[in-house]
Amino acid sequence: MARKPIRVSQLNSYLAKLIAADGMLSDVCVVGEVSNFKVHGSGHVYFSLIDEASRIDCFLGSGLYRGLGFKMSDGAEVVAEGHVNVYEKGGRYSLTIRRLSEEGRGGLSLDFERLKKKLSEKGYFDESRKKPLPVFPLRIAVVTSETGAAVNDIIKIITTRNSVADVFVYPTLVQGDGAAEMIAARIRQVNADLPLADVMIVGRGGGSSEDLAAFSEEAVADAIFGSSVPVVSAVGHETDFSIADFVADRRAETPTAAAALVCPDTGELREDVEALYSRMKSAIARQYSNCDLRVRANNMGALIGRLKSGVSERGAYLRAIRLRMQGSVKAKVEKGESAAHRQHDRLEALSPLKVLSRGYAIAFDAEGRSVAGAGDLAAGDEAVFRFSDGRVSTVVKEVFSGGGRNGRNE
Repeated sequence: MARKPIRVSQLNSYLAKLIAADGMLSDVCVVGEVSNFKVHGSGHVYFSLIDEASRIDCFLGSGLYRGLGFKMSDGAEVVAEGHVNVYEKGGRYSLTIRRLSEEGRGGLSLDFERLKKKLSEKGYFDESRKKPLPVFPLRIAVVTSETGAAVNDIIKIITTRNSVADVFVYPTLVQGDGAAEMIAARIRQVNADLPLADVMIVGRGGGSSEDLAAFSEEAVADAIFGSSVPVVSAVGHETDFSIADFVADRRAETPTAAAALVCPDTGELREDVEALYSRMKSAIARQYSNCDLRVRANNMGALIGRLKSGVSERGAYLRAIRLRMQGSVKAKVEKGESAAHRQHDRLEALSPLKVLSRGYAIAFDAEGRSVAGAGDLAAGDEAVFRFSDGRVSTVVKEVFSGGGRNGRNE
């Protein structure tokens, strides 16, 4: 016999009463790792407690949060005491916390740090190996869930900004069992199928730390590291970080930010080109105007006049130089003539011919050598005597030494 159906609100109300009446659920103590930690504007805190297999939503009032003796964050392992209640309108249950204490770092956070350290030592994060993104990509590969909002946001942003680029979606699981292996396989498939792909976006929308955990698996890190296509990691929101973010060539804060990062806006490029074209036209117009003014100022008549004036000025300059040169040469010639006259007068004063004019003569032997004294000649030698008015040739009959024969000059 079929039961009478009840309304959804009746079922949720019944479950709420059952949970409220359960003594164990009214005073429960749970240990787990903090995930998806958020502080509301009212000061209340919402987060999840997780372990390796499950999760539970938690609520912590603002007064208790302010009185905590430690700083809460994702990855912290805590012990929470409180009661389980049901949110009837949404059909969800959560843990309302009365007391909270710190246990240490959670398992997921420790695994993250261990893998990060290992890959850093292997050089996976080195900036020197990261590839630059293309300026104008024509083929963009996207590795993400085909049903999530991220893929629609990426396609919308790219097609809005750029009608030239093609988008190739490689659907994959993004959380849960087998997600990391499928993401890695899709990255390798992009490299195999699209060797000419310009860039690849790998990521998903926001979620808790366990929802994003697949992107912090070593398999995904290996695939990104081995990709020949530049990879942009776009996992979660601005405050979320994954291992993929550190290995990828670039990190984007969100999937929509990744789409804007890899794809230039053709509308903005067109505006830039038009602005450059306008400035170029203005510059050419100014140059043309300046040249036209110079041409008008330099008409043929004025040009001929300036040429004549220049020739006249140069002619006057050359004539002045010629006059200065002539004056300088004349002065030097006159100075030289004066010096020559003085030298001539000195030579005339020292000339032996002047002495001859006073009644003296110069004697030469037969060879034409001057005779300095009587001892230079002998009887029978031929001698020539030069007087001021001529020469006399003679043969020496006798040579007298001293004052001559009988003491007289002969």
